[in-house]
Amino acid sequence: MALDGRRRTFVAAAAAVALLSLAYALNIRTAYFGQHAVTAMDDIGEAVAAALASAACAWAASRAAGNDRLGWALMSISAGLWAAGEVVWSIYEVGLGTQVPYPSLADAGFLAAVPFAFAGIRAFWGNARGTSSRWRVWFDGVIVALALTSTAWAFGLKSVWTSSSPTKILDLAYPVGDILIGTILILAIRRASQQQAGRMAFLLAGVASYSIADSAFAYLTAQGAFGAVGSILDTGWFAGFLMIGLAAVYPASTPKPATQQAPLDLWQLALPWMTLLLASAGDVYSSVTGHDIDLFMSSCTAALAVLLTVNMILERREFLEMLTDIETTRSTLNREFKTALGGIQRLSEQVNEADRAYDEGVRVLAADIHHQAERLDRLVEGML
Repeated sequence: MALDGRRRTFVAAAAAVALLSLAYALNIRTAYFGQHAVTAMDDIGEAVAAALASAACAWAASRAAGNDRLGWALMSISAGLWAAGEVVWSIYEVGLGTQVPYPSLADAGFLAAVPFAFAGIRAFWGNARGTSSRWRVWFDGVIVALALTSTAWAFGLKSVWTSSSPTKILDLAYPVGDILIGTILILAIRRASQQQAGRMAFLLAGVASYSIADSAFAYLTAQGAFGAVGSILDTGWFAGFLMIGLAAVYPASTPKPATQQAPLDLWQLALPWMTLLLASAGDVYSSVTGHDIDLFMSSCTAALAVLLTVNMILERREFLEMLTDIETTRSTLNREFKTALGGIQRLSEQVNEADRAYDEGVRVLAADIHHQAERLDRLVEGML
């Protein structure tokens, strides 16, 4: 009953986050309260969302143990650093009413959050599910990273890379950091336990949301188009950190002791390969918008083709080994079954033979008793 109550509370909180995110986006889009009010609500709202995520992650860390405790603690630090960066940004735009210098201390907070988020998500790996060895997990990680990079390249990373901005390295740091975090998060979900799956899904949604905002920020900054009022894509930061907070308070079920390693769910197996759909979407977007597929995207596509071919060969080899093991096990079971069946048949014959011997013994004993009874009768008659 307590778990059902926590789930209802969580559903209500998730609905509130959805409504707040919608209102936040509409406020930026319409500028109903004026540009200065929109800027204040935009900046302060993002800082509050990140601070709430930091507090929620700290709360989750206090109630967790082992790797989960470390993971939520690091995620709390990451969200806290991002919130600190946004506070600095708000001081410039809201408090001083001036344009934020670029780079600034705000960027130090934003970028310092990346390694803590990476390490925090890595800590969630714990004990792997499924049969994939460690090197196969990282092999999948290379494929995911290439797919995400190819997608980001089509949707703006190329413009950042080819820009002549003096802050190009800093501009690139945001999307590259998001690609690294997204890759490690997808791998974490690939290895998540059944108790972690729901939390990891919300964590993925949150990271995906603020990654879109980061990429938009890097693209607009490189083009000199990031204004004081910001963009509706800023909603990605607001909603993303709130979803990370939801991930931290997700009402996980009570862990059940397992006697053996649990198998992976189908969606966990498919998730890394879903990133390839994003890569293909990037190619389609480039074609539709009239952008040529350049050497980098072609190289990414070729590398993905090679890696997928190698991966398919490795998977087929694993399947063949599994089939061989299954066939060997079946043959062994058949032999053992036939041996056991023969033993049962011999035992049955022995039991039947023992039954016949028993019946014969009973018959002989009954005949002897009858004979003794007749002798006793004759003896009694002679005495009379």
